[in-house]
Order: sequence, then C-alpha cells, then structure tokens
Amino acid sequence: MKPIISHGFSRHWHGVGIVFVAAVAAHAQTQVAFQVDMTSYGTPASVAIAGTFNGWSTNANPLVNVTGNIWSNTVIIADPPGAVEQCKFVADGNYESIPNRQFKLGTGTQVLPRATWNVISWSIPTNQVTFQVNMAAQVFLGAFTNGDHNGSITVAGDFEGPWDGTSLGGLTASQWDSGLVLTNNPLTGYTSSNIYSGTFPVVGFPGSTTIQFKFSMNGSLENPVSTGGANRPAAITNANQILPLVYYNDLSIFDLVQSPIAVTFSLYMPDGTLDDGGYEWINPQNGGSDQLYVSGAWLGWPTWGLNLLPSTQELFEVGDTDVYTNSFVIPRGASIYMTYKYSIDGFDDENGSGTNHIREIRSHGPAYVFPQDVWSWTVLQPGNGNPYPNPGITPTNIVEPDFGNLAIGAPSGGNFPITWLGRPGVVLQNNSSLTGGFWNTNNGTDAAMSTNWPNSSLTQFFRLMKKQ
Repeated sequence: MKPIISHGFSRHWHGVGIVFVAAVAAHAQTQVAFQVDMTSYGTPASVAIAGTFNGWSTNANPLVNVTGNIWSNTVIIADPPGAVEQCKFVADGNYESIPNRQFKLGTGTQVLPRATWNVISWSIPTNQVTFQVNMAAQVFLGAFTNGDHNGSITVAGDFEGPWDGTSLGGLTASQWDSGLVLTNNPLTGYTSSNIYSGTFPVVGFPGSTTIQFKFSMNGSLENPVSTGGANRPAAITNANQILPLVYYNDLSIFDLVQSPIAVTFSLYMPDGTLDDGGYEWINPQNGGSDQLYVSGAWLGWPTWGLNLLPSTQELFEVGDTDVYTNSFVIPRGASIYMTYKYSIDGFDDENGSGTNHIREIRSHGPAYVFPQDVWSWTVLQPGNGNPYPNPGITPTNIVEPDFGNLAIGAPSGGNFPITWLGRPGVVLQNNSSLTGGFWNTNNGTDAAMSTNWPNSSLTQFFRLMKKQ
C-alpha cells in the first residue's frame, strides 16, 4: 500500500542543491522519538516509521518492541526546525490506512506523544477558512437557478476530510467527493444573492500547508481559466482566514454579452500580401480570383479548407480601399472576448494553427466596430524582428489589453477630457484623496471610453475599477 499524501509537503532537491542541504543538515539535526501502541493491530513481526523525512521508506527507520505491544525508536531528522513532516507507521510492510500524520519539527530532542495504530493523533491546528464564489454569470446563462432545491453550490478539495470517511475536525466527507455545501444566505452580509460562501475547518500548519480545491455546481467541478482548468491553491495563513471572492470558472457576468450586438470586423489587405505559406493575395478587382473570410470561436470554428467556410463569413471590400469588412450578430450570453482569424479561400493560413486575434466587445450595443486589423503574417511572422508569439501573453499574436490607458487632457470649455480603454463592467471612480475619503463610482461610464469632467478648484483623483 502506498502512502496517501493529502498535502504536498514533500521537498525535492536537484543538482547543487543537494550539496547545500548536506551542509545545512550538519547543523540542523533533530532527534525525534516515535512510539506507537500496536494492540489494535495484533502482534506484528516488524514496525517502522515512514515519512517525508526518509522518502517514505518502509524499512529505513525500524521501531523496537520495548514493552508489551509498545514499539519505539528515535530517528535523526536533518530538515530545518519548523518544517512540517508527514508520516505513517508501518506494520509488516503495511501502512496505516488513516490520513498522513503531521508534526512540526522542533530542535534538539523531540518526543512525540504515544500514538495508537490507525488512530489519528498529535496536535494539528484547525483553521477556520471561508470560501466564497460569485455565481452571477452562471445564473445569467441559465446554468444555475438561485433557490432551486435540486441545485447545489459546493467546495471540494483535499482539505475536506479523511479518505476512510471517519470524522476529522468535525467533517465526515471524503476528499474530492460531492463537496461541502455553500449558501447565499443574505445574513452573511453579502448584498448579492449570487454570492455563495461557507466557513469550514481546515487541518494544517499555517505557513506550511497549501490546500487544493475547486467549486462545484450541481455536482460538476469547475474549470477555472486562471489555473488552466487545474485546482485552485490556497496557502493556510491563520485561524480565521477569508479567501478572496472569485468567479465560478473565473467567468464574470461582465465578461458576457448582455444582449445581441452587431460586431463589425475589418481587415486591411493590399495586393501582394502573403499568407503563411507564401501565397500572394490579389484583389479580385485587380484580377485576383480568391475570397477573404473571417472565422472564430463564436462560430464554433467551422472546418478549414478550400471553399469550406460558409459564404456568410466572407469579407467584402469597401470601395477601393483594400479594407474588407463584414458584421455578425453576437448572441446574448456569448463571451465579450472574441477569438478569431482571417483566411484566404477558407484555409487556416493567416499565421499558423492556434495563432489568433483576440479583441473585446467594449460596448453594450446595439453595435460595435472592432479596430481595423492587418493580416498578421505581414507583421508578426518569425524572423522579421517582431515577437512571435508575443512572449508572456498567450500563443496568440494580437491581444488587446483588458482595460486601462487612463489619461487626462488639458481643460477646455469648463471641462477637462478624460479618456481610457473601457469595456463592460469597468467604471471610472473619483476621490478627493489618495489616503482616505470615498471612491465614488460613476455608473454612467460603464462600457464608455471617455467623459468630460467639470473643471473646478477641487483636487480629484481617478481610477478604473471592474465591478463585482
């Protein structure tokens, strides 16, 4: 049986780090006395202690039958004082079936209380941790209904309870099962019934324990964008800890189209533009025989190939400008983050597979025009001095910033202009002080890009804030 490790405390050292650890170990050794009552097991032929300090070896640190059925021995541990160790007793080569025992390493000589085989013991702090999640986007999409007795919002993780289902810290659930129930009870102080929360005991050492968790809707675990679908981590820091409010799946209601909106795409495509395979575009008005298309995630990425894209996705030139456009109605509930790319004759040839444009719909509608695009291979192809793909962003080549660029112009006509890159859910706030006072939210600036602020003798500070 392999040890069950519910918290990732194991340390791994590579390369020169081994030399460093060896040098430190000579000055930081603790003698730890282990003792266990094996009566409930029976009469074992051998007993040992295995843990993070000996690589979970079943025979590196054997214990001795000192009296009756009490087994004991002292183990020298070279980890630094304060390290959190995990371990289990091993009888006849078999690990205990309880969760890993934990203790914090002291200095000099450390005698741990006598343990009983397969019974949780030793004092481990129990921290009260509050989890909270905003479900507004899921309610808006119709995926969840507040007050539905058949629905549930829970939090599941490796902190929930022991694997064998016995009681630990007041919990009886197994880890990563259906989870612990959260509530949107308005008595918690939240103003929105879309916010679900719950406070639960988490067993672990502050500063040394990192838990893994996810929220669950109607029994299905989320896939957070911020973790690439992986678990959410949280470091245990104190006994009364409130984790930050997050969106389920990291999806805010302000990231969704509130009502159908017509979005216009435009592409500058002069004669001689090359695709990623060296094929040359020639304007049909100048003798060319090809068509331009746009395709994207909001369309489900139709199949690429010669003449395979629907004719409804074709772009048409505006006059004789080399600018090609088309408009599409984006439905309610779609993401405001538009991932797309352009195509000659239906091929995925603008800049390689997986390399896209990403822009945001920055208006509530009924229409919005994207800034003019260029065929990205002409400006971001490998080897032409531009980054490909953009380092530190994504595997995409043109990505708009979310919001920002706040700027104030010179006064004119009793006002001074304020401009910024806006989007739905982002508002302008003002305050007369940076060290106190109250930040006033100007709700009329939601999804706006500018405003004229009255010029007065009062000092004002401004910032952009995304609404919860």
